[in-house]
Amino acid sequence: MSYHKELAAAKKAASLAARLCQNVQKALLQSDVQSKTDKTPVTVADYGSQALVSFVLQQELRAEFSLVAEEDSKDLRKDGAQEIVERITKLVNYSLTSDGSYNVTLSTEDVLKAIDSGRSEGGSQGQHWVLDPIDGTK
Repeated sequence: MSYHKELAAAKKAASLAARLCQNVQKALLQSDVQSKTDKTPVTVADYGSQALVSFVLQQELRAEFSLVAEEDSKDLRKDGAQEIVERITKLVNYSLTSDGSYNVTLSTEDVLKAIDSGRSEGGSQGQHWVLDPIDGTK
């Protein structure tokens, strides 16, 4: 079985996610870092990268697959998180359109759904993608 299409999608997703991380790194704000319930840090780059990878794989593969990833939108849906959600959405949309890859603007709900698409537990059937962050998680 040839995996050229999957490899191209993975490269595109990783490239866009890396660009988002670089943009965050250039101007990291203290408000961009939150603590999860287990006291580990999570940044807008973590959420944004996961949203980008999910979106790109869905667009490029157009096939049934699952994404096993670390983040979910539970904390982002809480009261008081609107500012960080808007920042993540802006970063995702900028990353998607900055190089002309996509002519689309995702809503905050689209971004939250893309993040949540990483909640799969995998399994013995179907195609599964695993997104393992390289952010130094404790």
